[in-house]
Amino acid sequence: MRRILVITNRYPCDADDPASPFVPHFVEALRGCGVAVDVLTPRYTHRPVCPEAPSVHRFETGASSPVGCWNLASPASWVRLKRFVAAGHELGRALCQSHRYDHIFALWALPSGEFARRLSREYGIPYSVWCLGSDIYSWSQRPFIGAQIARVLRDAAQVFGDGEDICERVKSWLGLGCRFLPSFRPLSGELPMQAPSATAAPRYLYLGRIHRAKGTRELLLAFAEVIRSLPAARLRFVGDGPDLASLREEAETLGIAPSVAFTGPVGRTEILDAYRQCDFVVIPTKSDSLPLVFSEAAQAHRPVIGTDVGDLGVMIRRFHLGIVCDSADPALLAAAMRQMADSPVFSAPGRERLLKLLDPRGAAVAFCRSAFGAEFTAAPEPALSRDHKAARPDVAVHR
Repeated sequence: MRRILVITNRYPCDADDPASPFVPHFVEALRGCGVAVDVLTPRYTHRPVCPEAPSVHRFETGASSPVGCWNLASPASWVRLKRFVAAGHELGRALCQSHRYDHIFALWALPSGEFARRLSREYGIPYSVWCLGSDIYSWSQRPFIGAQIARVLRDAAQVFGDGEDICERVKSWLGLGCRFLPSFRPLSGELPMQAPSATAAPRYLYLGRIHRAKGTRELLLAFAEVIRSLPAARLRFVGDGPDLASLREEAETLGIAPSVAFTGPVGRTEILDAYRQCDFVVIPTKSDSLPLVFSEAAQAHRPVIGTDVGDLGVMIRRFHLGIVCDSADPALLAAAMRQMADSPVFSAPGRERLLKLLDPRGAAVAFCRSAFGAEFTAAPEPALSRDHKAARPDVAVHR
């Protein structure tokens, strides 16, 4: 049996933890291919870990926030980062000494990719890297960090990206081959079975991090325009982030607070309720590649209004699942939101094609064949878990 060490910046502590929630589904899919998987990941003190499988190994960080949120302009963060790297490398070495791994898979370029690179050199194990949008769109543009990402990717056996645009940028930047590997979280629970129709009282949903890079302020300003012509419209923000408090204040200033709800961070059950209780999902991002919320909206039969960033605009158009704005400009968002309420755009056949493309089982097989050779034969497909059944358009799951 092949054995893989997956190194990831974040791994959920429980079913309601929003930290990279699609990773366990990918790990499950790898195991469905007949591959043994160990997971190396940090432990953060802000969330206690529920009892979990012995194959998940967490190293101590002493930090309450994920490494990607640290302020690297602060010397204290660099001291903490040094301890972080030392602890992760130490546990990684212990695992490599205890198990014979055929491959190391880093999620994402930093810091996981650097762990993989060091362990690969020390133990002679090939490694691959799966890049997210922040790796390529943001961190690679910083002088020191960008050079480190380049070293990690150049030394990797394979490089993957969770969007086609990311793959093209890696090829353009470093001249490396990069393959599309989708990130996807199957929703569990009973979902709506058809898309909403035209309405004069549209309910818009934003689900994700409340941060300026996500276009949340622009969305609020756009909604202030929408409500002038659709006074029964409602907007709901679900999620947490550094701009949550200022966004609440601005809603009050704009005089639209009664029509705007701020739910804060929620668990899986509340996420399902949010999709059921909305008509349309708005993704006004400025920097993502292919946000998870897009595929979740498709699973829930909810049309999307999204920006033409990364692969988001391409996928919305390709599968006819919503309306695309050139940017997060409030005027453009407002026009698209009004248009959607008047004439919803959503293709049921397009939804089925998208979910087939993003199925984590197909991604797991593609990774294994890339890592182990075209002759790799996956184990017989296991019975679908309830979570995976929820991703199938013809199966309703009740809990």
